[in-house]
Amino acid sequence: MVVVNGAQLIVRALKNQNVKVIFTLCGDDDLIYNYCEDAGIRLIDFRHEQATGHAAQGWFISTGEVGVCLVQSGPGVTDLAPSITVAYQECIPVVALATHPPIMSVEKCTVNEFDAAKMYSSFTKWSGFCYETARLPEYINMCFRIAAGGRPGPVLLNIPVDVMVKECDDRLECVQNCFQPMEKNRTLIRPHGDPEAIKRALKLLLNAKRPVIMLGSGAGFANAGEEARKFVELTKIPVGAWGWGQGLIPDDHPLCFGLASIMEGPGQAMLPVADVALVVGLRYTDLFGYGQPPFFAPDVKIIQVDICAEEIGRNRPVEIGIVGDAKAVLSQFYQQAKEMLKEPRPETDWVEKMRVEKQKFEERLAKDGSSDDIPIKPQRLAKEIREFMPRDGIIILDGGDTTVWGLMYLRAYYPKHLYFSGGLYIQHLGGGVPMAVAAKAANPDKKVLVYTGDGSFLFNGKEIDTARRHDLPFVTVIHNDCQWGMVARIQRLAHGPKFYGLGSKLSPNTRYDKYAEAFDCYGELVTDPKEIKPALKRAFDSGIPAVIDVRIDPDVETILDYLWASAYNPATYERTAPEKPPEAVAPTR
Repeated sequence: MVVVNGAQLIVRALKNQNVKVIFTLCGDDDLIYNYCEDAGIRLIDFRHEQATGHAAQGWFISTGEVGVCLVQSGPGVTDLAPSITVAYQECIPVVALATHPPIMSVEKCTVNEFDAAKMYSSFTKWSGFCYETARLPEYINMCFRIAAGGRPGPVLLNIPVDVMVKECDDRLECVQNCFQPMEKNRTLIRPHGDPEAIKRALKLLLNAKRPVIMLGSGAGFANAGEEARKFVELTKIPVGAWGWGQGLIPDDHPLCFGLASIMEGPGQAMLPVADVALVVGLRYTDLFGYGQPPFFAPDVKIIQVDICAEEIGRNRPVEIGIVGDAKAVLSQFYQQAKEMLKEPRPETDWVEKMRVEKQKFEERLAKDGSSDDIPIKPQRLAKEIREFMPRDGIIILDGGDTTVWGLMYLRAYYPKHLYFSGGLYIQHLGGGVPMAVAAKAANPDKKVLVYTGDGSFLFNGKEIDTARRHDLPFVTVIHNDCQWGMVARIQRLAHGPKFYGLGSKLSPNTRYDKYAEAFDCYGELVTDPKEIKPALKRAFDSGIPAVIDVRIDPDVETILDYLWASAYNPATYERTAPEKPPEAVAPTR
């Protein structure tokens, strides 16, 4: 008989799933730690459980591998919840492990006892308990299979402490069967689309006068960049992206028009007049006007590709719906188009229109980003970051205004090099710093920068201590307008000047550079736009985690202020599409 305990089985099962890092905060889960080093699994311990979930998401985004976080029972698993909610909404595979009080003490009002599985059931693909030590590897395998399969998402496995401590015979068949090669425990085969549906969709696209392709996060998570690029270059169809679809085709590619959304950019001129749209791995949410006019033409024909059948036709009827993996389906599109066309199609006037709009937008950004005004304009800060960061640098957007300006000014040249800390579909703040910890752990040779707000930073800003302890240096740039900017301006637009700043103002005396120094990190205050680039250089050259506190003009509005303000119409509480504000207001005032 070979005796092993539950913690040993957990670590072995994680190792068998090719897990390299566990993001954690200690408690009654620490027995598991004892076996990680020998298994070659790195432990990165945080100061708050929410951060462990964000880091697990960051690991998946950076590597394509399922992220793993481990927290203790009770307050540990409740603190984890916000980040797992983001993972669920954004379809990011995370395996969350949490301990639970011993089975023998259930229903005795034991410290930390509550039904976490029930709590998590509404924002995970699966949540539950393992009650038998010998079945722990089976449950670990199941968690990975569910998290990574179909439409990805998070799972939660609760492990009672006595199950983790208890010993069993390692030679049991139910144990040994679980330690087969990873591909025998979960399929890695990508589901393809219906060939006939693809043929009909291709004919529709090739006969269109104003076709567009929209690549969403589903395409990004499927690593469909090569397939998308080959198809776009063969058919000469303009392409835009959103979310983690950005960077699949470089933003400076001659057929890429940038953001495929209602945000300012060439997409605003292209999408409302497109006659056919191939939408791959993207949901029509309010960020896309639910796919309705005026953001899209009323008669546009939609070809929607998604791994999840129930997403087809959500919010907007489709002409053709194709269920399948984005990489596999785009490969099918390319192969069929190659057979039909034999050689690349010539470019059309539609492509030229896209380039004209793109050039006009870039010229406008350059002009708006050249202001020497003090306080610093947000356009200038975003432009300086864009010019400073290397082409393969990783930038994480965290916050409201910072995400808006970042999406307008910053560019993605590689997949998953420009991404969001919170949700694309839910407004969640504070994930930037912990996600940067994971991004730097996965990419030690690349520059990693977090572009965040003064409000969003302090949700998890203390995790610069985690970065310092684990020698994972990155730079955090704080867009500091001394307020919850997007909220404050919406108060003024929606409710009038009397309510401007009510509950949304922050102290102008807070020094985030000094906060960083208190954690033995590098800090610097910037009030002059000419000092932004030198400060960035000093911060990266410091070789330790760094925070640059940049003082920003609080009164610069964006077009999204007007869109969001319309949602808070006190008379109707209904979202309507407002008229675009005057050019003088967006993006500068």
